[in-house]
Amino acid sequence: MRRVLAVALATAIVAGGAGVAVAGGDPSLVARGPTAVSGTDATAVFELAGRTVRQVRYADRETLVYSFSLENAGRLPVRVTGLARLERPPRLFEYVGLVDAAGRESFTIPAGGRRSVEVRMLMHSCETLSARAGSFADEVALHTERAGVVEDVVTVAFPEEVHTGSPREASCPRATATSRSPG
Repeated sequence: MRRVLAVALATAIVAGGAGVAVAGGDPSLVARGPTAVSGTDATAVFELAGRTVRQVRYADRETLVYSFSLENAGRLPVRVTGLARLERPPRLFEYVGLVDAAGRESFTIPAGGRRSVEVRMLMHSCETLSARAGSFADEVALHTERAGVVEDVVTVAFPEEVHTGSPREASCPRATATSRSPG
């Protein structure tokens, strides 16, 4: 009986170790098109030096919704559990939420699968940036889980660089003569 128990325990340890080895490394999440934007009255997409830029009109204290497809290029399902803090957040955008097409904040993408997602960004702080200066949102950081236990923060580059410019004083209601840097 002890021998059977020892073999079962050894098998469980090896299988568990193999699972951790497979789950090791960052999840392979990639953002793809098609893309869409809502929350602003003007948007345009153009190519610039090999980069795709989506220009949006700044709307102070309004929420911009950027939609794209999130692909799991890895071998294990990945559960996205929410937004993580970016190392360098964009100046004029504050990330306030991420949901899938069904409105869920936490969802699983199977290995090789895709999920349509929306990132909600509050446009703010134009009064801290000189008029006509710009800001790019080009990535999102996500809290993820794999195999129910392996937690990671994964940074995913957007399919486009979302850009807005700080408007002139008339469209930046809290701007003052001293709140903005010259330029």
